[in-house]
Amino acid sequence: MSPLSAASLHPRAVAAFVRRDYAEAEALLLRLLAGNAADRAARFNLGKVYEVTERYEAAAAAYEAIVANTPDDVAALLRLGTVRYVQDRYEDAAAAFADALRASPGDATAALNLGIVLNGLGRCEAAARVLREAVDAHPQLSDARCALAEALRELHRDGDAEAQARAVLERDPANVGAQVIVGQIAYDRGEFDAAERAFAAAAEAAPDRAEPRLNLGVLLHGLGRYDEALAHAEAAVALAPDDPLAHFDLGLTLLLGERYERGFAEAEWRLRDPRTRAQLARFDAIPRWDGAALNGGTLLVAREQGLGDFLLWARLFPELKRRSGAHVVVETPPALGRLADALPGIDGAIAFAGDPPSAGARFDAWLPVCSLPHALGVREPVAPAQPYLRAGAAATARFGARFAPAPGELRIGIAWAGDPAHLLDRFRSCALEDFAALAGVPNVRWFSLQKGPREDEALHPPPGVDLVALGPELVDLDDTAAAIAALDLVIAVDTSVVHLAGALGRPVWMLHGFGNYWLWGLRRADSPWYPSLRIFRQRRAGVWSDVFADVRTALEAFASTRDANAI
Repeated sequence: MSPLSAASLHPRAVAAFVRRDYAEAEALLLRLLAGNAADRAARFNLGKVYEVTERYEAAAAAYEAIVANTPDDVAALLRLGTVRYVQDRYEDAAAAFADALRASPGDATAALNLGIVLNGLGRCEAAARVLREAVDAHPQLSDARCALAEALRELHRDGDAEAQARAVLERDPANVGAQVIVGQIAYDRGEFDAAERAFAAAAEAAPDRAEPRLNLGVLLHGLGRYDEALAHAEAAVALAPDDPLAHFDLGLTLLLGERYERGFAEAEWRLRDPRTRAQLARFDAIPRWDGAALNGGTLLVAREQGLGDFLLWARLFPELKRRSGAHVVVETPPALGRLADALPGIDGAIAFAGDPPSAGARFDAWLPVCSLPHALGVREPVAPAQPYLRAGAAATARFGARFAPAPGELRIGIAWAGDPAHLLDRFRSCALEDFAALAGVPNVRWFSLQKGPREDEALHPPPGVDLVALGPELVDLDDTAAAIAALDLVIAVDTSVVHLAGALGRPVWMLHGFGNYWLWGLRRADSPWYPSLRIFRQRRAGVWSDVFADVRTALEAFASTRDANAI
C-alpha cells in the first residue's frame, strides 16, 4: 500500500465511523493494519468499532495489542478497562485502570474509574484512598467526590461521607448522586423522614434516573409500606433494566409480599453484581446447573451470603439430590464446623471448593446455595415436616448434662448482636442492657449464645440477669446447636442463631428490628418457614423497649405455666 493511499484510508474510516457505517470503518481499518500492523491509531479505532458493535473480546484484544507494544498508553488502558467492566470482568477492569493511573498519576478519569470499580468490588478502603487523592487534586470533580462518599459510607464513616456529598451539593444543588448519598446516610442513621425527603427530591429532579426510585423502594420496604415500595422497585427496574441491584431489590420486595416464583427469579440478578461476581468467579470454568439430571455426576453447592442463609436453604438439599440425580457436595461456611456432618441429603461437605482448574476438574456443575429456591422452582414456603439439623451426640450429651434444670426452671439462651459489618446491623442488633427488661421473671436461668466481637459483653450482664457466658465453649456451630437443644427457649435478634434454632425445631423467639427481611413477612408473629419461631416486632423503628415489654408479658405467661409446649 502506498503512503498516499494509507493516508487517505484513515480519514475515510473515521468518517465512516461518524456516520455509523461500522462495517465500512472496520474494513478500512483492517486494510490499514494489513499494510502496517504497528499503526496505533488504526488499531485503537478498530477497538472502538468493536466496542460499539458489542464485540467486546475483539475490542479488548485490539487495546491489549497496543498496551503490549506501549505499556503506558493511557488511552488504550482506559478503553481496555471500560471493555472489561462491560464484560463483568471487574478484576481485569481494575487492573487496567490501575495501570493507567500508574502511567499517568494525575489522570482524573483513571482515578475515578478505578475508584468506582473498587467500590463495586467492595474494596472500599482502597477506593477511598484513590478517590481521596483525585478529589484533593481536582476538587471540582463531583463524580469522584460522590464515589468517595459512597466508599466512606460503606466504611461506616458517615460524617466524612456526608461532608463529601454536601460539598458536591454546594457546587451543584441538583446533583442527584449527592442527593441520594445524603438520603442513604440519613437512612443509615435511622433518620427515615429525612431519607425519604432526600430520595423523593432526587426522584423529582431526575425522573429518568433509577437510583432515587431504588432507594425509595428500599426505605419503604423497611418501613413496611409495601405497595409504595413495590411501585418504586418496579419503576427502578423499568428505568434501569440491566441494573443488578434494581432487580435484586425488586426480588426482595416481591418475596416480602410472598410472590415467591417471580421474587426468586429477580433475586438471581444478584449474581451479576460486581461483588457477587468477584466472590464466585472461581467457579466460572464450571457449568452452572440448569436443572437437568446429572446421572451420577458431581454437583457442587457453593456457599454464598451469610450463615443464616445457608442454614435456611439446607432444607432443600434432599430435593436437590432427588432432582439432579447427582453426587451432591456442599461447600460449607467455616463456622459450621462439625455440624456439616448433619446436613441432610448430601454426599459430602468441604470447607473450600478450591479455585479452577482444581475445582473444574472435580465438579460437573455448580450453583450458589441461595439459588436453590429458584433452581428448584419454589413457589410457596417450604416448611420442614421435622427438624432437618441435629447436633452431634457428644456435644448434646455434654450440654444436656450441664443444663439439667431444677424443678420448674426455664433455661433460656440469648443472642443480642449480629455481624457488625452488615449495613443493617445497627437496626437488627440490640444492647445486652435491653434484656434488663426481662429481669425478675421467676425461675429463669439465662445462657449467652453470643459469639463474635460482642461476645465478652456476657461477662457484664445487666442487673437482675444472671447470665452464664457460654461463648468460649461454643467452638463451632455444632456446639451452639447442642446448647440450643438443651435449652427450653432461645430469644435472639435476627442472626444465624434464630435460623439454627428453627432448623433444630427448638422454640425460638426473634426480636425483629427495622428492615422487614422478606423471610419474616410484614406483620405476622409466626413463620411458615420455621414452625417453632415466634416473632416480636418493633412498633416504632429503632425502639426496642416495646419489643421487650411484649416479650416480658409472653415470658411471664409462659413461665407461669412451666409448660414448654405452650410456646
